[in-house]
Amino acid sequence: MSGIGVITNPRSRANRRNPRLAKRLGYILGERGELAQPSDLDALDATARLFRERDIDILCVNGGDGTLHKAMTAMVRAYGDHPLPKVAILRGGTMNTIAKSMGIYGKPSDILDYVVDAYHADEPMPTVRRWLLEVDGHYGFLFGTGVMARYLEAYYEGSEPSPSKAAWVLLKAVFSAIVGGSFAARMVEPEPLTVLADGLAWTPPAYVSVGAGTVDDVGLGFRPFFKAPTHPGHFHAVGIATSTLGVVRALPYIWRARFPDDELVVDQVVKELIIRGREPVKYMLDGDFFPGTEEVRLRIGPGVDFIRP
Repeated sequence: MSGIGVITNPRSRANRRNPRLAKRLGYILGERGELAQPSDLDALDATARLFRERDIDILCVNGGDGTLHKAMTAMVRAYGDHPLPKVAILRGGTMNTIAKSMGIYGKPSDILDYVVDAYHADEPMPTVRRWLLEVDGHYGFLFGTGVMARYLEAYYEGSEPSPSKAAWVLLKAVFSAIVGGSFAARMVEPEPLTVLADGLAWTPPAYVSVGAGTVDDVGLGFRPFFKAPTHPGHFHAVGIATSTLGVVRALPYIWRARFPDDELVVDQVVKELIIRGREPVKYMLDGDFFPGTEEVRLRIGPGVDFIRP
């Protein structure tokens, strides 16, 4: 066996609140592997190459959803066509949306303690397989343009992000939509886009959001990509072209993992999605924002086995 590699993000909000956590994780890991705290993306790429050279058995990631997608991007670059190791998400973020989508719960130190103990005893660990979503060379799980990206921008503005703030921003948008307020109008401003799903064009000419995911939950219990877990090797793509109030009316359906019977809501299970705009298509990937280009291409990426303690 070749050991465990741990990547921890010293700049994540949760880790800044608990600066002693990295030391605690290192103590738990002991001689069973190596803990790295890369200071930037170059250092992260170097860490991924080191883990590939040592052929680690398990990668543990301590940070938020953004840290996870950056770590997975670096690992795919380092591993190429070689299968990726098993991954343990240590839930070192504020929302831990990706981990929750896979049924992974617990504190970072408790999850790592479980992994190290099971690895030391050579005991099997339950896993759940999910596929990475490739977006213009970056790898993650949740993608969104329009209202999905603007909602996150509002969530990150001002006070420290938290589950309660996420709920407050959502309620603010809903009430603004009901009264015809400017906040909701800005959130759901449509974008003229051409969308090709596995080579076939979607018909609406403009969208308030185009999203895709290889996990179902985007937070607060909303599951727009509910078909992803039951379609291995594919992702669930969704296009919403309805009005502001139409978006609000769709929310209870999405919370129940379904869509209203509305021809302006398109969803499809695919392996490739191409989005073209008249201007650069801005988007978010796992909570990180990208300026995009006039054409954004999404493809299904490699499958990964995630440890579920």
